[in-house]
Amino acid sequence: MSAGTTGQVLHGGAQRRPIRWVNADVAPMTISRYCVAVGETVSMHVHTGKAEYWVVLAGEGVVSVGEQRIAVREGDVVVTPPLVPHGLQNTGSEPLEFLNLVQPIGDAAITTTEIAP
Repeated sequence: MSAGTTGQVLHGGAQRRPIRWVNADVAPMTISRYCVAVGETVSMHVHTGKAEYWVVLAGEGVVSVGEQRIAVREGDVVVTPPLVPHGLQNTGSEPLEFLNLVQPIGDAAITTTEIAP
């Protein structure tokens, strides 16, 4: 996928953008880049077998992690532990962009389950 193309939309409103490893034949870890349009949300979902670290690159919003609601903006990092529901809403006036770094945890299979609203 070239740098100018768009990727798939996940969890209701997170558009996965391309990322390219420039000096590794095999990616040494999972990193994804996402963009959430103004007013859009990343639906609540939960994972097994992994933690995620969301690094906010631009924009602002509110992240839900379990019962917590956390206002985020450029430069913030949010941890989403395994088995804890999480989602995000873009509350700003520009697209919210973030990197998602994935850390496998334990021996459990990695799964994702959407949580009905």
